[in-house]
Formats: sequence, structure tokens, C-alpha cells
Amino acid sequence: MRIDITPAMLEQLQQAPAPGVRMTPRPSGLTVPARPGGTGVIRIPAGPAGRPHGGEEFQTLLQSIYDAVFITDPQGMMVSVNVRAEQFFACGRTELCKKNVLDWLCGADRKLLDTILGSLENNRFVLIQALCRRADETMFPAEISVNRLPLGGKMHLSFFIRDITLRKETEERLKTGYNALQNSGSGIAVADVEGTLAGYVNPSMMALLGLESAEEAYASNFRQFLKDEALAADVVAAAQAGETWSGELEMKRKDGTPFYAQASLEPNLNPDGAMTGIVISLLDVTPQRQAQQQLELYAAQLRQKNAEMEADLRMARDLQYAFLPSSYPAVASADPGRPGHLQFAHVYHPSGLVGGDFFDILSISPGQVLVFVADVMGHGARAALVVATIRGLLEQIAKETQEPGEFMTRLNAAYSRIFSSAGELMFATACCTRFDLDRGEIWHANAGHPLPMVLEPDGTGRTAQVPPEGLGPALGLFGDARYAHIRAHMSPGQRWLFYTDGLTEARDARQEEFDVAGLTASMQAHAAEPLPALLQAVVRDVVAFTGTTEFEDDVCILGVDYVRD
Repeated sequence: MRIDITPAMLEQLQQAPAPGVRMTPRPSGLTVPARPGGTGVIRIPAGPAGRPHGGEEFQTLLQSIYDAVFITDPQGMMVSVNVRAEQFFACGRTELCKKNVLDWLCGADRKLLDTILGSLENNRFVLIQALCRRADETMFPAEISVNRLPLGGKMHLSFFIRDITLRKETEERLKTGYNALQNSGSGIAVADVEGTLAGYVNPSMMALLGLESAEEAYASNFRQFLKDEALAADVVAAAQAGETWSGELEMKRKDGTPFYAQASLEPNLNPDGAMTGIVISLLDVTPQRQAQQQLELYAAQLRQKNAEMEADLRMARDLQYAFLPSSYPAVASADPGRPGHLQFAHVYHPSGLVGGDFFDILSISPGQVLVFVADVMGHGARAALVVATIRGLLEQIAKETQEPGEFMTRLNAAYSRIFSSAGELMFATACCTRFDLDRGEIWHANAGHPLPMVLEPDGTGRTAQVPPEGLGPALGLFGDARYAHIRAHMSPGQRWLFYTDGLTEARDARQEEFDVAGLTASMQAHAAEPLPALLQAVVRDVVAFTGTTEFEDDVCILGVDYVRD
């Protein structure tokens, strides 16, 4: 006989019989309407699953159990569950009991149940771990204890299900942490309160200390690997006092090989906060320490070399200042019709200890003098060497000729011969000017140098006018260059300023140069000052323009004042 129960019929099963309808019992336990014309609904009375199992006390106990509990028949069909099971599986009791327990265990089949039944014949319980499936298809790991349960005269199975999600996560974290410790490049160990490595020693620590086995490690004390025994005692004592100690230690391996380690020791505390030992962490910093020691050695050697070089530069500076005139020659006219004399002043500021700027004043006769100003390419020791060479050539050439053009030609030839084999171009700009008070003339030859400035008696400043024939290339560029000089008239009351380009090329914050225009304006502004004060005022104006007292290039100014007697 086949009986189909539709959803509509299920709703009617929950309703009371219609008025006037008598239900006639049948042997099968089914009831049908007793009169024709009824609804024809077949009612199925509640079966054993609908009745409480084990009595009221058993049910009270079942509902009080913390774990989720399934009660099944030997075939795994669910007959009862507790409240925790409804919470664990996000499903009501009715829905839970419609399925077999295997339906709620991922990947489980009949073989699992047969194995459980076989094991329970000789054991009180079977413990399994499985993934449980909730009604919404999510899963959680569970530990399940299965027991035989005599209930109502029949044998049942009880499944006690415990959600171990947190435990699994904790185990995974512990496993990850352990793997991290095992694979860490740092040496890590757990010692007892006396420093004996009796707890845990990772492979890196064993390799770092030169230990070959765990047994050997556990028989060792951390202090025996430190070179400084007093420091070793202090380090361990700090950890024993509940403090964290960190720093660099000089250590030795079991075989005595030295090494350096960045160490950290801190108390190992149990959950109650009591100290149970010391956690030791070591990082081998021997290569870094050796590199640091090598750098310190190099630094010491470099400091020594720098000190020697600085001493040499100071000596070179003293020599260079010695090359500059310490006093000025007396130059006066011998012609009663041209009474007058020359006054000199200078300002010299090398950009370093030594510079490449240079000037000299060579006396020819009581009324004649040669003024020479030069600016060697670059600055520092190399430029100072060139200056010294030029200084040595000046007096020799001045004995041979006093004409500025010929003077520069011979100087250039000698200069080029000396530095042609240097393998690097070394040129210098220069100018040579002859003042002849007896004739009232000035003779000028120029080798790529800034032209001198002229300050007239009325305070007007200008650049000296030198025709092209008086201009030549810088010294050292062309060994066979020929230089000529030009002649000009000079008058009492005139001032000449010879300078190097470090003055006019000084820059401000906007990278604009002081330039010849700035020099002209400064000269005119201070024209009434005595010559030394005039030069100092010009330098102050440059400093104010740049905003710094440090010059990027050497600065040299030589002033010549033609004073009427």
C-alpha cells in the first residue's frame, strides 16, 4: 500500500477532526473518517521520535550538557538532540532529527559508522575528529566522543560534539610560532633561571654556539659562551631580576672561536606571572662588527692623512702668504714737473687654506714699478703649487725685461714648458702693468685676466680701456703666444683696482653675480675713503650681496693710488 503525504495534508494533520466526524481506528494505527463524504485525510500518530527518550530526568540531563549531543539508533538515525546541538548546527531539533548523523559529518559514510560500532564492542567510547556541516553549509572542526547508550530497552549511540575551532586556531598559531622559531635566522633559546639551556634551543642557536646535539645544548649554560665572566653574571642577574637586557656581547663558541652577537635576555613568565626561566635571543653581528672595526681603522688612517695634509696645507698657506709682499716699494716721480708717488693696499681671501690668486710688485727704478696679478685655474694645493712656480719665475724674468708685453711672452713660454708634461691643462690668467711716474704713463699687457678698474679723481669709476692688441690668451694655453702692451696716460688722483674674478663672480641666493656693475657702484660709493678702507668696503659690499662671509672662489684685490705731492 502506498501513501503519499502532501504539504497540504501535513497542515491538516496538525488540525483537530472536523465537527461531526468520527474517527475509526484501524489495526495499523491509522485513523480514517467513519462516514462517507469526509475529507479522506489519513492521520499518522506521533511515532517514537516524537516522544521524549529516557524519561524526564534523562531529558533534563541531556539538555544541561555543555557539548552538542546527538542520540541515534545503531544505524545513525537521529532520535534526539539537545539545545546545544541546535545552536552548533544552526538548525531546529525537528530538522536535525530528519537526517542521519552521517549527514552532518563532512566526508563520512557508512564505513565510519561500522568502524565506530566495531570499536565500541571492546571500548567504552570512540573519539574521532571531523568537520561538521551546519544547516547553512558552513563548517567547523569538532572533537566527537561516541558511546553506547542503553535507552528504553534498546541500544542507542550518543555523539558528544565539541566545537574545537578556537583550539585549532591556537594549535595552528603555536605550530606557526614553533616553525618560525625553528627556521629563524636568530639564535633563540629558553634557559632556566640560572642560565642553563634546559628548555628549548633552536637550530640557529645550536649552530651559533657550535653545539652538535640537543643533549649537549641542554647540558650547557649560557654564561660559559661569554668572554667577559663578570658581564655574563650581570646579564643573567638582570634577567633574574625581571628586567630585559639587550646589547652587544663578545662571545665564543664551544671550540673557542670568537664572535659578536646582538643579544636580548628577558624573563620567561608563566600565566600567573611567575618567572620560570630566561628567553635568550642572539643575532650574529660578527660581519658587521668586523666591517665597523675596519671602517674605524680606515677612519683613523684617514684622520691621520687628513691631519698630515692639513699640516701641509697650513705650511703651504704660510709660504703663500710669504710670497705676497709684506711691504710696498716706495715709488715716486723724479721729475720736478710731475711730483707724485704711488700708494698700495691689498685684500686677499683664499677660498680654502691655500688659493690660486697671487700678486707681486716689482721695483724697476725709484719712479717705475711692475705690478703683476694672476689667477691660477682652480684652488687648493695644486693651484698653490702653480703659484709657487710663477713666483719663482717673476724675479728671474724681471731681470731680463721690464716691458709688460715681453715679460708676459717669456713668462708664458717658461710656464708652458714646465706644465706641458703634467698631463692636464693648467692655465692661469694674469696681467702685468708698468707704472712710470717719470713719464706719467701706464703700460699694460693682459693674458685673459679681468681688466683693472679706474677710479677718477671726481669719484667716477670705469673699466680700463685696453685695445685688442693689448689682450692675449691665458698663460699656458699656447706656448708660443706673443703678448704686446699698450700705453696710456695717467694723472694724479687716479686709482687703479686690480682684482680676480672671485670678486665679481660672487653669487647671491638667486644665483645672480655681483658683476662689474656691482664693483663699479661699490667703488664709487666709497671713493672718498682712503685706499685700504676703500678695498675693505668693497669686500663688505660683496659679503652683504651674497649673504655669506665664505667665498666660493679666491678673492684678491690690489689697489694703486697715484697721489699728487
